[in-house]
Amino acid sequence: MNALKSKLQPLASAAIFYYASIWLVMLVIVGTVSQKFFGLQASLETYFSAWFIQPMDMPIYLPSGRLIMAIIMVNLTAKLIIATKWKAKLLGINITHLGVMLLMIGGMLTAYTTTEGSLALREGTSSDTFSDFHQLELAVTDHSPKDHDAVTAFSDGFFTSDQSFSDPAIPFQFKVLHFYKNCTPTKRDTSNATQTDKLRQNAKRFQFQKLPTDKNDQNAGGLEIEISGAAEPDNGIYVFYYNPRQGQSSATIKDKKGNDYTITLRPRQYKLPFTVHLKDFEKLDHAGTMMARSFSSKVTITQGSHSEDIKIYMNHPLRRDGYTLYQASFSQSGAAETSVFQVVHNKGRLMPYFAVIVITLGLLIHVLIQVPKLLARKKTAISH
Repeated sequence: MNALKSKLQPLASAAIFYYASIWLVMLVIVGTVSQKFFGLQASLETYFSAWFIQPMDMPIYLPSGRLIMAIIMVNLTAKLIIATKWKAKLLGINITHLGVMLLMIGGMLTAYTTTEGSLALREGTSSDTFSDFHQLELAVTDHSPKDHDAVTAFSDGFFTSDQSFSDPAIPFQFKVLHFYKNCTPTKRDTSNATQTDKLRQNAKRFQFQKLPTDKNDQNAGGLEIEISGAAEPDNGIYVFYYNPRQGQSSATIKDKKGNDYTITLRPRQYKLPFTVHLKDFEKLDHAGTMMARSFSSKVTITQGSHSEDIKIYMNHPLRRDGYTLYQASFSQSGAAETSVFQVVHNKGRLMPYFAVIVITLGLLIHVLIQVPKLLARKKTAISH
């Protein structure tokens, strides 16, 4: 056991925490400044959610936020297991360290499990599906079933150049030629194209021009993809485009049996464990203006055979089954009113509360242990 501790002792070094913290502070500063130029989401993905940073695409890799947090986590764990002295007088400090570790674990759960998106409902409509803010998916809809449309979706984890993918539920194979995080359609130049005979539908007219990430995180994604396994005239190269301000593009192709399939690039869809029905949207304006003073939504939540009427408004979200629905915004077009909810699913949402309780308890115990010592020292000082 002592041999193991001696080998692992370097991992518990305070120097690791010291230098990792300095680098983390630098990442926070650089990441905060970069938001002005590249947008919030792009900065988060580069400086905090990634493992490494590649400055200016140079062949140099520096540790990003996720790697630094992992290093700190290993360091604190080693410190707790190897170097911590388990004595009564240090009980408060040790409990505080456990609380910090819980906070780190909560951050890890949040990083890997959180899903955020939006749900837009017009008055009188219902939905049990919400759309991701940032991720896209290629949805293939089979219209051949008589009682429903069967949808198979591929998320943007598949969208890397030369990546091929398929699914047994559909008869097609896909090969990614290009994926653009943010782009704009331009007229296709076919004068130097070597695959002009393979272009299908919109691909005959358009190609994509890459753009920098949008500062307001309103990126328009583009996908150029080659499809095989369809009816012979429909095999070839297609382009799909999604713009959050304009909507999405689709293509309808046939399989070898003559069945129709619609292929769409759209925001990634997630199912809720309940259905939300918007009964009424209410907006109150400041006197004499059209500026909203407050707005709220009266909804009916249906889960199985149980239904419940709930009002969602600012600072009063709906919390159910690990999902939180916030009143985010709205839109009005004539008499039609649409309420927009932000949906958050975070399995680590309770960990920060537990961590703060443990940290507070540890500090309180530490103070209670130290008070008698301080009083004794004061009494000794007075007697002398």
